[in-house]
Amino acid sequence: MVCEPRKTFLKACGRRLKFEILNLKLDVSQSEKLIVAITGENGSGKDTVSDLLVSKYGAKKLVFSDLLKEALMVFVEKENIGRSDFSWLSTNLRKRFGDGILGHGMKKKIDATEEKLIVISGVRDFGELKMIQSYAGGILLYVTADIKTRWERLRARNIKADDQVSFEQFSKEKENLPSEKHIRALGIKADYRIDNDGNKEDLEKSVDEFMKKIKVRNSNE
Repeated sequence: MVCEPRKTFLKACGRRLKFEILNLKLDVSQSEKLIVAITGENGSGKDTVSDLLVSKYGAKKLVFSDLLKEALMVFVEKENIGRSDFSWLSTNLRKRFGDGILGHGMKKKIDATEEKLIVISGVRDFGELKMIQSYAGGILLYVTADIKTRWERLRARNIKADDQVSFEQFSKEKENLPSEKHIRALGIKADYRIDNDGNKEDLEKSVDEFMKKIKVRNSNE
């Protein structure tokens, strides 16, 4: 099915999968890196999409929050680090050094990477977006889902120290962390959007359609 801007719907497994092309203007040569940067709310499926791009398309995965985790783990055991800790550190780094500070750190990792297809999970401010857009092959993908679906996923995953919170606490506190305040605005600026309210099979179909649109073939084919 040919995707039309902002109104394409794919049918699969009896569910309606929403997939939108928003603002894409891509001009990248064979020699340049293709960078798929992902933004989205907590629990929307950013890492699942990233992992699909790694396993099916051979992408190199980089994660913004890993820059923070590496710093926090110097002082705190991994199992005691929660989402609020990531938010606190990123907020204070941005206050001290400006919105582009994490983008500056990630750019060093991108430039040191030999792979031509790179997926970056966790874009959270416009300084980071500006860094992605400095590459001719930079694409911003917005992955989102219903708030209750995202809360249920995080509780089931239970990866971070503060994932086991009530829905009321999640909707009032975790959704309004300083690190999350630009997500919806970034989503509006995104080149593509995937609504991830179905199961993993549904999401995989949307990811495959997205990769077709940017003309990247499955590395397993």
